[in-house]
Amino acid sequence: MSKLEKFMKEKRLLLDSDAPADGHEDRFLQKLQGVPGRHVNFRHVLQVAASVAIILASAIVLVRQNRSGDKVAGSEIPQAVQEADFYFTSEVNARYDRIREFNFENSEEKAVLLDELKELDTFHQQLMNDLKTNPDDERIVNALIRHYQIKLEVMDQIIEQLNQIKSVTSENHENESV
Repeated sequence: MSKLEKFMKEKRLLLDSDAPADGHEDRFLQKLQGVPGRHVNFRHVLQVAASVAIILASAIVLVRQNRSGDKVAGSEIPQAVQEADFYFTSEVNARYDRIREFNFENSEEKAVLLDELKELDTFHQQLMNDLKTNPDDERIVNALIRHYQIKLEVMDQIIEQLNQIKSVTSENHENESV
């Protein structure tokens, strides 16, 4: 017989019992009484409440700003201005598509050109913000329309120059192949 089997036979009665050993319950109750109760720190509760209040206040402010912004953009800007903005935006997007179709020798040149054109959009956004605050100001409407006209003229000049470059390079390729 091995030592383990011998130990199991000797301690079988202790190991097979369903009840815990004597004094177990007393030791458990002593440990239970020694555990301190849950202490609620008032300062912690106050910090959590303040955080929740700040989050709720921020959410309310954001919702109100979004609603007021929608109202201004949807109802106070004159319909004619909205239609002109739609027309010019579609024309500008069409010019962007035409510029993107050109094959540039260097993709970095294309990216720089498109970035430069996008910088004009910051001025457009500033005009739109001014229009939202003063929808009846004709100067802003005229500036917005003039901005679109200038942007379209610049884009047309760029497209014309790109077409010239394309025709020159295609002529050079034809001359080289002959």
